Order: sequence, then structure tokens, then C-alpha cells
Amino acid sequence: MTKWFYYIYIIAKNSFSEKKKIIFQMFNHVFFLVFNLYLYRHVYELVPSVADKLPYANAVWSMSMYFAVFWLGLNGIEKVFRQDILSGNVEIYMLRPISYIWQKILTQLGQGILPFISATVFSVSINYFVVGLPSMNISMPLWIMSLILIFLLSQILITFLYVLCGLSGFWLQNSESMYFVTSKLVMILGGAWVPIAFFPEFLQAIARFSPFGGAMALSFAMYPNFDAHFLSIILNIIFWIAIFAFITYFVSNKTNRKLAVNG
Repeated sequence: MTKWFYYIYIIAKNSFSEKKKIIFQMFNHVFFLVFNLYLYRHVYELVPSVADKLPYANAVWSMSMYFAVFWLGLNGIEKVFRQDILSGNVEIYMLRPISYIWQKILTQLGQGILPFISATVFSVSINYFVVGLPSMNISMPLWIMSLILIFLLSQILITFLYVLCGLSGFWLQNSESMYFVTSKLVMILGGAWVPIAFFPEFLQAIARFSPFGGAMALSFAMYPNFDAHFLSIILNIIFWIAIFAFITYFVSNKTNRKLAVNG
């Protein structure tokens, strides 16, 4: 475990040299935050009834937290797999002491940790000073601890999703189609475009209990009734983690045998 953290630290330290890239990413993020504030302010002015479903501050926090997590970049795992498979470099990485899958996960975490921290700071600061804290039915310390738990579990789930997308490239040759479908489902059911509180009730249930919504459950944790759904959200994420962990183990073993035969 210590070696893993050191690996992430080295990657993060090297990525810090790309200051211009991080600055550009944060410029995009701040632009989105400002646009999000402006857009939803007018939506709530034009259709005041939407406040009954979700207060304005909560909608803003939900959208901004989704895109803060986005900068962690775990969805990029599939692209790295695809590039390695198409280039044939995957067999070289397989010979390293750390397993191929862990190499790519740790590398993505190292590259994404600084943009994620920066985006989170910007999101929290701008939202707090413009709209204040979201309306919650639970105490702030308990809410923050719940956020940390949901964040950690949901990122494990999203890692499995995109690892499986990448591993599909060993059979499809190009896993881009799998990535396209998965990423769009995560965006829709995770509340990237519209908070799921605005969905019809049956679509809200699908979003909350699907792996795609569970992978971005942090956006659901910004809703006032979050405390009523906390246990179901956690159990849903753990359930899908167990399912996809088993599938990933099975598929990765098949992949290793496939490379051994072809190599």
C-alpha cells in the first residue's frame, strides 16, 4: 500500500510540471461553475415550481460536485488501455512488477489528483460565497463524513466500470464504443446534464440503483433528503462493486491467458 501511495505521489509530482495544462483545466471548470450558476438562476426564476423538487443551492452544488469528481480522470483508464492494445505496448507493461491494471489505475490517480483537488477547492469556494451551503436535513459533520465515504466507494465503482471498458478492447480491438455508451450513461444517470431530482420518479429510481448513477452518487448527496437515501445509496454502490470486482477478476484472467497464447 505504501508503494502505491508513493507511485501516485511520483506521478502527481511529475504532472505538476504541466502547470499550463492544469491552469487551462481549472479555467474550464470555473467557466462551467459560473455558467451553471447563471443558467440555473434563470431556470428557477422562469419555473419557480422546480424549487419544490430541489432548492437552487442544492442544484448548483450537485452539478459542480459532479464535475469536480470528473477531473480525477478515472474515465481515462479506458483510453489508456485502448492505446496500449492498438499500439501493441500492452505486453511490455504486463512484464512489470505491478499488475497492468494497477499501473493504469495508479497512473490516472496520480495525474488527476491535482486537478481534482483544485476543482474541489474552486467548487466549494465559489458555491459557498455565491449561494451558500446546500440545504440539508442532517448535521454538517455527519454530512461531510457521509460525503467522504460515498466519494471513496463511488470512485472504486467507476474504476471497475472503465477498467472493464478497457479490457473489452482485447476482444473488440477498439473499446471506444463501450466507453461511449458507459460514459453517456454515467453522465445522464449521474446528473451531469440535469439533476435527477427533476427526473420522473421511475427514472430517479433507475439512476439511484444503477451502477452508472452509483458511480457519481456524490451528486445525489447534495439533495436535502439525502439522509433518507444514504443507506440505499451505500448498499447499491457496494453491491455493484462486488459484481464488477468479480467480473473484472474473471475478465482479467481471460485476458492474461489470451496474451499468453497469442504471445
